[in-house]
Amino acid sequence: MKLKYSTLIALLFSVVVFSQEYTLDNIKLWDKGNIPLNKDTITSQETFDEAGMRYKKISEPALYVYRNKTIKNNGAALLFFPGGGYSTVVLGKNHGEEMAQHFLKMGFNVVAVLKYRLPDTLIVNSQEKVPLCDAQKAVSIVHKKASNWSVNSNKIAVMGASAGGHLAASLGNLKNEIIAPEVNLDELKIAVSILMYPVISFNLPYRHKGSFKNLLVDKSDNQELLDYYSMENKVNEYTPPTFIIHALDDQTVVYQNSLLYCDSLKHHNVKYNFVELEKGGHGFGLNFNKTGINWTIELESWLKTQTDLFVN
Repeated sequence: MKLKYSTLIALLFSVVVFSQEYTLDNIKLWDKGNIPLNKDTITSQETFDEAGMRYKKISEPALYVYRNKTIKNNGAALLFFPGGGYSTVVLGKNHGEEMAQHFLKMGFNVVAVLKYRLPDTLIVNSQEKVPLCDAQKAVSIVHKKASNWSVNSNKIAVMGASAGGHLAASLGNLKNEIIAPEVNLDELKIAVSILMYPVISFNLPYRHKGSFKNLLVDKSDNQELLDYYSMENKVNEYTPPTFIIHALDDQTVVYQNSLLYCDSLKHHNVKYNFVELEKGGHGFGLNFNKTGINWTIELESWLKTQTDLFVN
């Protein structure tokens, strides 16, 4: 019993100590009343499903910024987009705190978690453009705050999970379509893209039914848009180096999405690393019991050996 008690005290102490090693800021992306693509009148209220840790009906997007109190000389920052099939944002009750803690410990000075608006036609206009609009604004904020946050603007990585992976890939590939007002091309610069079990294709046979229908809504039969938002079609020589993790037994977003993307990365001579997990299903995140391995160890090794992200 003494051993168990002392272990519990040690664990609690470690949590308290780490919680004192970062600060958390909640930043609204846009001034209220001046949010681009929002409808003039919005009657829906934002909801949070505590059981599923999911937000819906988001009309005021926000950036939750975790800043390491122990500044690293490398100046690296990570911007994270949660998943949710473009119907919800699976942010968790603590706004991505577990994810932020893990990557702050890895060596990032800043981890920013985005609660982005969804393509809800009761709330927004041009619904397919809205998530990318918020993503562009979020990365521009990190660029603009770089000096205040001890961030090197050449060392901003973007990570996304599931539909958030599609959003991260869109941000890296669709730079020429600047949707967010008062954002310039330099503020969309990304050093590295990290995609977790990403939605990539909007075309058959590998598309995730929910994501493409939720993003395009009544335009989901428009082949031009299906091709445009299929990220395997949008890779180019400016696509950032990319790390992809996907489980072979993923029955929600099949791993062939990642294979398609890797083929395009290879074709365009973009540096990448694809980690195929034997198990893990969909949405494993940092649950290493599901995957059987801590995949972030390989990610950290790749970042340190194949990119300049952690170079002082």
